[in-house]
Amino acid sequence: MKIRILSIALILGSLSFLSAQDMYLPVSTTSKAAKAAYIKGIQATDSADLPTFYEAMNTALKSDPDFFMAYAYLAIAETSFTQYEKAAPHIKSALAIDATGLNKGELILRKALQTLDKDPKADVAKFMASLTDAYPNNAQAYGLAAISASWISKDPQASVKYTQQVIELRPEFGGSYNTLGYNYMALGEMEKAKAAFDKYLELSPNEPNAYDSMGEYYMVAKDYARSAEYYDKAAKMGMELAEERAEKAREAMKAAGN
Repeated sequence: MKIRILSIALILGSLSFLSAQDMYLPVSTTSKAAKAAYIKGIQATDSADLPTFYEAMNTALKSDPDFFMAYAYLAIAETSFTQYEKAAPHIKSALAIDATGLNKGELILRKALQTLDKDPKADVAKFMASLTDAYPNNAQAYGLAAISASWISKDPQASVKYTQQVIELRPEFGGSYNTLGYNYMALGEMEKAKAAFDKYLELSPNEPNAYDSMGEYYMVAKDYARSAEYYDKAAKMGMELAEERAEKAREAMKAAGN
C-alpha cells in the first residue's frame, strides 16, 4: 500500500527539532478529543495505514461534527483516489461549516473544496501553492501540496518540488522519500527513484510499506525476482496485499521465461 494521500497528511512523526507549529497546520476545533484523533489519523499515514486514518478522522468528527480539517482531509483523500462520490459528502459537510470561524489555512482549503464541489476533477494546484506561501515553514502544508500535485493535478514534477521541501524540514522522515520515489518513477527517472526508495528503507527498516514500495520499483524495472523478494518481505511483516503482489511478480517472472 503506497503512501498516497497518506503523504498528504504526512505527519510528522518524530522530529524533535520541529515545533508543533511547524509540524501541523493550525486547526479551528476547540475539542481536544477531536484534535487528538485527527493527529492520530495524520500520523497513521506515516506508515500508509489507511484504515487507521479513516477511523481516526471519523472519530474526530464524532467528537466535533464541525471539524473542518477532518472533512477536508477525507475529501482530499477520496479525491486523490478518484472516489468522487465518496468525496462529495465530505466536501458538502466542510462547506456547510460557518467560514467566519476558520483560520487562514482552512480558508484556503475551503476555496479548493469549493472548486472541487463544482468540478470533482478540477485542478486545485493554485490553492496548494497559496497554502505553502501562507505556511512556508510548515511540513504538513508542503506534504499536502505534494500529494495534491501528484494525485489530483497529475503533476509529478511539482510534487517532487514540494516533497523536497518536506525533506528539508523533515530529513529523517522516511515517508517523504517514498513519495519522492513514486514521483520519480512517474517521470521515468528510475535511478533517482531507486535512490529515494533506498533512503526510505534506510530510514524505515521496520515498515512493511518500505519493502512493498521497493517491490513495486523492481516490478516496474522488470526485475521480477527481486520484486518478489521485497514483496515477500513486506508480506512477512504483515502487509497482506504484498503477498498477492509477490505472486504476480512470480507469474511475470515465469512469463518472461525466468
